Amino acid sequence: MIVERIHALKTTAPAPGTWEGIHRMDHQNWLKAISVRASFNIYHDGTHIYLTYFVKEEQVRAVNTEFNSPVWEDSCVEFFFSPPGVGDSYYNFEFNAIGAVLGAFGKNRYERNPLQPSTLEKIEVIPSLGRNPLGSIDKPTRWNLWVKIPVSVLTFSHIEDLSELDAHGNFYKCGDLLDHPHYLSWKPVLSPDPDFHLPNYFGQLSFM
Repeated sequence: MIVERIHALKTTAPAPGTWEGIHRMDHQNWLKAISVRASFNIYHDGTHIYLTYFVKEEQVRAVNTEFNSPVWEDSCVEFFFSPPGVGDSYYNFEFNAIGAVLGAFGKNRYERNPLQPSTLEKIEVIPSLGRNPLGSIDKPTRWNLWVKIPVSVLTFSHIEDLSELDAHGNFYKCGDLLDHPHYLSWKPVLSPDPDFHLPNYFGQLSFM
């Protein structure tokens, strides 16, 4: 059996770009979303994780602006990450199209410890659509998001260097309050009801 694994390559800090992502979130999970396209890139420099998301969708919603606000109701991309040493627990980092951040840690969707705003403000986010609330853009729109996550944000772990680290995770695109909700992912989530908080469906991540 061939196991698909993401290799997060070590590099100097990549600049925000306009290229398409290497990895696609093309599993549609629960609802058809044939008009939504989402992909991502992931890199690291030892002490930071760099993510770039690329999205094309028929409608963009961007209302939330505060840390740990319900960004999943907006046009949202997410990174769920379980590094070694945390057992069955994982971090969830969620970002709407204007860069609002939600972060938490725990074993499932119900047992979560929210990360403090003073921690989340260490995450650098550059949204292509700017940071002001947009309400709803009801036409086909492309947008991307550049994210820099320092290891100091992983407050329930003891990671000093990401190099040669083997971990698990998944990447998502959602929008619960859009006219046509959707739940895209890198690895498929095979539960009967919408739920991204299922680490048994995470894929393998290797930080080279």
